[in-house]
Amino acid sequence: MARDAGEPEDVIAAALLHDVGHLLGLEAGFEPGMDGCGTPNHENIGHDFLLELGLPPSVAFLCKHHVSAKRYLCLREPGYYDRLSEASKTTLDHQGGFMTEEEASALEKDERWPTVLRFRTYDESAKEPNVKVPSVESFLPTIRSLITEANQKYLPSPYATTYVLSQEQLRRWDQDGMLVIRNALNEKQISELCSMAVEVGSFPLDEGPWLVHHEAVGEEGIQKRLCRVENFCNYHKKWGALCFGVVQDLVSQVEREPAVLFKDKLNFKGPGGGGFLCHQDATAYVTDQLATRHVSVMVAIDAATPENGCLQVAPGWHKKGILDHEDGVIKPELEKEMKFTNILVNPGDIVLFDSYLPHKSDGNATTGWRRLAYLTFNKLSEGNLHKEYYLKKADMMQRGAISINLDFGGRIVL
Repeated sequence: MARDAGEPEDVIAAALLHDVGHLLGLEAGFEPGMDGCGTPNHENIGHDFLLELGLPPSVAFLCKHHVSAKRYLCLREPGYYDRLSEASKTTLDHQGGFMTEEEASALEKDERWPTVLRFRTYDESAKEPNVKVPSVESFLPTIRSLITEANQKYLPSPYATTYVLSQEQLRRWDQDGMLVIRNALNEKQISELCSMAVEVGSFPLDEGPWLVHHEAVGEEGIQKRLCRVENFCNYHKKWGALCFGVVQDLVSQVEREPAVLFKDKLNFKGPGGGGFLCHQDATAYVTDQLATRHVSVMVAIDAATPENGCLQVAPGWHKKGILDHEDGVIKPELEKEMKFTNILVNPGDIVLFDSYLPHKSDGNATTGWRRLAYLTFNKLSEGNLHKEYYLKKADMMQRGAISINLDFGGRIVL
């Protein structure tokens, strides 16, 4: 409607994106608030997100004030409230209700306010479910043009070229100690994951700085098979680009400060492969000597299901510190108190989780492989500890263990 009315590009883009805050809440996994009608404070959440992506302030301003316009018109225009949809009336109660005279007078002094009111008419008139609308893709040239122009004047988020986390995703992280990001990688990256995993799995044993682990599988444990490779991102170009690009940027955002790689591993869970007992990574990361907290990022190479041993986590338990354990395995009576969630992922999905978050996985009961990379980071302010960690890990390798924790449910063979 804005395009047909001859509006400038920023108004057209705002008409498309002004309710993005609602979607951000859903993307983060929150149930709709405001009596089931949407994400609370969606106008400000959307405003901030659009600015971080690099859209011009004029677009973000319209997003921020489309709710203000509803409140204003309820005050100024007789009968406007009665014409609102039931959902708009419900959300109005959560958005401050009718605007006050003081608020209205202040906005009327802003030269952009007439555009906001005109913009609101498109929002109201667009609530016709049977109208044919242009495809989202048809608006991409407009959005790209606006971002290109805006970036000459304004600074977007430093993560705008990789992946910007929304306020809602950060809220989910703070609440649960974990965050699932669907389709975090682009199509090209996803298409290369399998070959990248095969290449790492082919790293020769004892011929480099990487660590290669094998487990015994079969009824009598007679088959020796690859189950993990560690310390590979610095020695594989594509894994390095992924690790030190979008993955590192994601961790820096949840940490609210720059992050640095602490350790990197790729778990190969083949048919019959062992799972992991309930544990916290914090006890395996020498937390008492190295960094105090870590964030691990799971990159899905294959689909993970309950049958092939997907990750299982206990959301919210990261706030309880180091839990009672024996050799890193959480005591059974404590584990029984936890409610675990299966993390079902597809190739290209990413999952971030806190090193204090209890988690586990079952063995692989299928005939296929389940490969997942785990890239772990600590705050740069606590030091670059990657080399120091692997010096400590080398001692465990000599003792025939896959981890400083004794949480592996399979049997390691040298």
